[in-house]
Amino acid sequence: MQMPPKSTDTNLNPQTQEHFLLSFERPASSSEDNTLLTSSDKLTIVLCTRGCKTVQLNFTEYVLEPGSIAFLYPNTIWKPIKTSSDFQARYLSMREHSPKERNAFLDLETIFSLSTYIARHPHTSLSANESIVVEGYFRLIQNRYEAHVNYAIIRSLISAFILELNQMFAIRVERKKLKISRKEDILWRFLSLLTQHYKENRSVDFYADKLCISPKHLSSVIKQLSHKTAHEIISDVVIMAAKQLLKTTTLSIQEISEELNFANQSFFGKFFKQNTGQSPSSYRGE
Repeated sequence: MQMPPKSTDTNLNPQTQEHFLLSFERPASSSEDNTLLTSSDKLTIVLCTRGCKTVQLNFTEYVLEPGSIAFLYPNTIWKPIKTSSDFQARYLSMREHSPKERNAFLDLETIFSLSTYIARHPHTSLSANESIVVEGYFRLIQNRYEAHVNYAIIRSLISAFILELNQMFAIRVERKKLKISRKEDILWRFLSLLTQHYKENRSVDFYADKLCISPKHLSSVIKQLSHKTAHEIISDVVIMAAKQLLKTTTLSIQEISEELNFANQSFFGKFFKQNTGQSPSSYRGE
């Protein structure tokens, strides 16, 4: 069977991209091998078409193989582990829409709310037929988008695509009668809270209070499931964000320390060096 061509990372017309809220590029990071905290306002769908890639999504390891699909929710922690030389994938990112467009994207909201399956299980292997259908939508949406067709056409294609995905995963939910353990639920909700509040709150007590459990219980659950302490995961997320800001923006180190709510640049520098072994300026200059 002829393999599909590799998707390109061509930049699209910025004005059109803003209007349609779409992009087809690999999630940006300073390096393909860097841990990435994905955008806070995008859902990215990744469809593997060739080769394989081992990744961690929110500290759980998955293997992307031909026909498998991954969903990167806003603020997903994405860490590449190993990538084959022939790995190829298609990417579709849908930016969170503005309030005035909300009614036009009700089906997109549905996929954000399908937490029982997708949010807790962001990687799924598709059947051969499902894979053909999904890649067909990827191709068609990108083709029509780059042709600058009428907005209503793109909107209709996205709605149809989301309905297809909803049907695929609804079948899986029914088939598996999916049950989430109490500990898994705590870990998932902790990570969800963390990606929302890591800039202003780095205390385990804060997240335990939000989850209505003791800090000791939260730390115990996180350690059992992720093999890291809650404090280590909090620090990891802050460091990921700091690295992205250092490598992908022109913000000064002082501005980055303020963005991440450190008391001053000195505290930020000490925190960064303690967790990475190098200063922010040294990391930026690599």
